[in-house]
Amino acid sequence: MENFLKQDEYKIGAVSKITGIGTETLRAWERRYNAISPKRSDSGDRVYDNDDLSKLFLLKNLVDRRNSIGTIAHLSVNELKAKWDQSLEPAAGLSARRIASEQDHAGVLQGCNVLLVGDEFPLRVLDGMSDFSGIKVVGHVNSLEEWHQKNPKDLVHVVITERPTINEKTQELVNQLIKETGAWHAVVLYGFGSQSEINKLQGPQVSTIRSSIDVYELARLCIDRAGGDSRMMSTSSSATVFLEEAIPTRRYSYAQLESLSRYPTAIQCECPKHLTELIKSLVAFEVYSAECENRNDDDASLHSYLHATTAQSRAILEDALAHVIAHENITI
Repeated sequence: MENFLKQDEYKIGAVSKITGIGTETLRAWERRYNAISPKRSDSGDRVYDNDDLSKLFLLKNLVDRRNSIGTIAHLSVNELKAKWDQSLEPAAGLSARRIASEQDHAGVLQGCNVLLVGDEFPLRVLDGMSDFSGIKVVGHVNSLEEWHQKNPKDLVHVVITERPTINEKTQELVNQLIKETGAWHAVVLYGFGSQSEINKLQGPQVSTIRSSIDVYELARLCIDRAGGDSRMMSTSSSATVFLEEAIPTRRYSYAQLESLSRYPTAIQCECPKHLTELIKSLVAFEVYSAECENRNDDDASLHSYLHATTAQSRAILEDALAHVIAHENITI
């Protein structure tokens, strides 16, 4: 346990998943442009903190808007923030007056309104997003039709959807989400997808993030992509926030696992069924150990360890199931 990083420290692999910047790009930005100067652990690994993440989010946003990294790498976070604020109106298609109405006197976004669209979100996302100051979940709906039926009056800054896979149809879905909700930015949480499809989807108004992202970093991403300052974000005392590398987010919902266990397969064995049953059993024990962790102070550390190791085992089997799904060309 002593080798775990602090909650506000991240290795390069986690930073890459959180920001959507490849590890080789992160190293290049450090080596060539001195954009970020991460600390080093005793073993020599790069260790990034929250300030590094804030700057990387801004750099990524601006590079996506066709700014050369060589011209902005040397800028401070405040300078990058000012440059990003200037690009908000054309990116979101909003008037300056409408943007200003959402900001305080210092020009900082007062709160980020988040809409969740879909029925596949892990419980940690559904229950955790509203625990952060600066985040307001204005709705969780299964479809855009349901959102319109609610006759929404809240402005949506960020719309989030969860997709098990990214394919050629995802772009059409995301465009529709942005258009019909009026969102400034869309975040697509995904479990599996080819790099070519992910690259097509990623852009100034769209972030593609692996479903394993920690809910804390998901909240930070929403605030940063909406033009706010996530460094001012805090969490309630009752919030349960885990390190992304310790507790991977569930890739498949109960309904999806149940459907997959009954899906006809071309493989002459019952591996898909066995995998889904194993994952469901691990999920059940994962929930049980998390409940024990919260209820029993005396052995909380033991149950925290059991929770983390069970989640890691479940994530490995989810990766295996994702390969089966790809091999079988299953759409879920």
